[in-house]
Amino acid sequence: MDKSGAGIKNMAVTALDTVAQGAKALTELDTGQITTDRVELMFEGIGRRNFSYEFTFIPRSELEAIIIDEIVFAFKYHMASNLVKGTGGKEYTIPDMFDIQYMYHGGENSFLNKISTCALKSMSVDYGAERFTGYAGGRPQTTKISLSFKELELITKDMIEQGY
Repeated sequence: MDKSGAGIKNMAVTALDTVAQGAKALTELDTGQITTDRVELMFEGIGRRNFSYEFTFIPRSELEAIIIDEIVFAFKYHMASNLVKGTGGKEYTIPDMFDIQYMYHGGENSFLNKISTCALKSMSVDYGAERFTGYAGGRPQTTKISLSFKELELITKDMIEQGY
């Protein structure tokens, strides 16, 4: 029986069961299949993959401290959107997208899965250790960033065969 026929049969049995209680149980015994009303068991689709990364930076010089500031700024900047002028604050531009690759010795690492184009969903920065360096006005001794990315497209079996 095709899916539409099975659906119609289930509707008919459910309707009959309200009039003659036990009809559903008899049908289930007859077919050897039980229909459950547990929605959480139903398949509702495939979600997009998420990737999270954490980095800890400990500068050893003023130059490294400046580079860490630039890295933090770059992620904050590229995950944000802008207001579209002339829309009264009701429209925003799309944030920048990220193409992430795992590298090894100057080439892509084929032992790790590929990642499709992503958006940076969230970022947290922990300026830390309650210690500050003497570099350029008291930059933090340790900076930790946590990044959470989400792929924009659904990964299919064909894409998985290509290494995604």
